Formats: sequence, C-alpha cells, structure tokens
Amino acid sequence: MRVFISIEPSEHVKSRIFHEFENLQKRNLFKGRFVKKDDLHLTLKFLGEISEEKVNEIKEKLKEVKFEKFECEVGKVGVFNNEKFIKVIWVELKSDKLLELEKKISEIFPELSFDKKFVPHITVARVVSVNNKEELIKAIKKIHFKNLKFEVNEFFLMKSELMKKKIEGSRYKIIERYKLE
Repeated sequence: MRVFISIEPSEHVKSRIFHEFENLQKRNLFKGRFVKKDDLHLTLKFLGEISEEKVNEIKEKLKEVKFEKFECEVGKVGVFNNEKFIKVIWVELKSDKLLELEKKISEIFPELSFDKKFVPHITVARVVSVNNKEELIKAIKKIHFKNLKFEVNEFFLMKSELMKKKIEGSRYKIIERYKLE
C-alpha cells in the first residue's frame, strides 16, 4: 500500500484555502484537478509502496516521536516546477516547529530520506495544461492568507489509494493517529 505521514490543517483553514481556490477554478485558466477540501493536507514524509508487515513496524516507530503541540501559519501561494512549467499549485505552511517535526521523523526513517529539501506545503491543484499562463500567474499572486493559523496537535500515518479514473485522484485513509503533547 502507498503510505505517507501527514498533518491536517483545521477545518476553518481548509475552508478558507478551498474557497480561495474555488474562485480560481471558476476562471478556467488551466486544465487539471483541484484537491477536494477534505483531502487538503501537508505531507511530512512520503514513504511509498510498503507491505502490511512494514506498515506495522512504522506504526510502532512513530509512537516513539515525542513532540509538543505548535502553531502553524498559512503563507504564500506557489507553484512546482516553476512559473514556466507549472505542474502543481500549492500553499506554503510556516513554522520552525514543522521543520523540526519533519526532521525528527526523517531521523527515524533514514532509509526513506530523500535528497530533496523539505518544502512545507499543501497541494491544492495538479496542473495538466495551462490555458493562459500569464493570467494564471497573476491570479495566483493575488491570493493571500493574512493571519490564517492553526494548532498542530497530531499527525497521521495515512494510506493513499489511487482511484481507477485518473481524474478522481487518490482517496486517503487514516491508518494511525499520533497525538502531540
């Protein structure tokens, strides 16, 4: 099964983000798929395709993570790969504690660590093709989230099930929940 470790923003934060991007979606500036409101999350660590046996090991290892609750702030909107070749639209999450938590989890799974720098973000859309790049970039730069914060008091071990129709994306299910102190 495909497995990852994540954090979910509060319902209020999910609603605000979703509402902003609903307005963008109506403008039809690109073809692609927006993430459903309930599926908005931050991936702390993507673990990949893992056997049931290994998942049980991971569940136990994650119980060792001791970390205090902390506040996280929603930041700017950005894109991956870059403005010339847009594949993903995302929203930044800002907190030094978030970086510390990711590092702590990475230390538990050194065999699953990647060379890529951790960029705390919530993916809001996957882009297949752009209808009007200039207008899309302008619209993205106009989206701002001032003083939008939430408390991180738990993280999750999640399972991602790819749906048969690519347009449906993935369905996420909680395998285990881990409370922060």
